[in-house]
Amino acid sequence: MVSEVSEVTDLKNLLDRIEAKLIAARKMYVAMTFAFWLIIMLLYYVIFPYVKASPLFTAIYWIVAMAIYFWISSIVLKNYTRLKNSSHPSNRKHTGMFIAISWIAGSFIGWFLIPNLKVNVNSLSLLASGFLSFISISIFGEWLWFQYCYRHWNNIEMIPAFAIPSAGIPFALNMGNDSMVWAGFIVALGFSITIFWYLYSAFKSIG
Repeated sequence: MVSEVSEVTDLKNLLDRIEAKLIAARKMYVAMTFAFWLIIMLLYYVIFPYVKASPLFTAIYWIVAMAIYFWISSIVLKNYTRLKNSSHPSNRKHTGMFIAISWIAGSFIGWFLIPNLKVNVNSLSLLASGFLSFISISIFGEWLWFQYCYRHWNNIEMIPAFAIPSAGIPFALNMGNDSMVWAGFIVALGFSITIFWYLYSAFKSIG
């Protein structure tokens, strides 16, 4: 009897350790996706001075970036699914479509609607506000979907990635010619906090 209880306890401990490692793997995967977007954004700022700062170029750049993101995500998700040896929740019907719609809506509002507003505001300030709106709306929509479908995942780590950029929108409108640079630092700050938080949570789950 004592032996059976010991075996059950050992099995439970083993399953708990496996679950902790899977949670850590998922959190590190999400951290990787935000690291990818951080790289894409920084690359945008590297080439920004050498191209015409137009909403059209920006929209094309981010559309290509999203296509690359979904391609890389599919590869990482396959590896995660293989690690878990079961169907991953992200394969649930409509998840990919809703995330795509979220980013498309953010792109339309941020890169077309806001920069073309007929208001007495510096064009670069409007572009920066559009950029912050694009990031905020897209990631907020993605976070809402995860909260609705996968509440048990507890994606609180994602909040800084859209909350900090959205808080910066009113300030970007008054930044003048330096607004795009400032907006870039705001997004980088939000993403960096999210990446750090996810990695901290991942190591904490297996610690």
